[in-house]
Amino acid sequence: MEPIQWRKWQRLFLLFFGVLGLILGGVLLRLSQPQFTGSAVQPGETPVPVQPLPVAERIALIVSVVSTVISALGFVSTTALAWRKEARESRNADLEEQRKQLELEKMRQELQPKPETPPDAGVQPR
Repeated sequence: MEPIQWRKWQRLFLLFFGVLGLILGGVLLRLSQPQFTGSAVQPGETPVPVQPLPVAERIALIVSVVSTVISALGFVSTTALAWRKEARESRNADLEEQRKQLELEKMRQELQPKPETPPDAGVQPR
């Protein structure tokens, strides 16, 4: 998978975790508040509040929200570490390519035939 496509999926999952956390948080807040209903009340009587969720169900909702938040944080940290690793590997690959280019150029210079100078070219006649 290409890095750009991978980052697209990472952002999509991060958005998914965020939306899921907000939904679970909203459900937790909504269900933990006492709610008034008028459907079971006779005219003239005061509305009776619906009982809030039992403790076990509240705990289950809280655990769900906490696990979603922790999963999202783990995802974000893993993604950040992966991006740093990709950047580091990219820099190392660039440096390695430059090093190989320099070695290749050096080898080309060593293998090129040197111009031959006649043995008496450096000596001037008297």
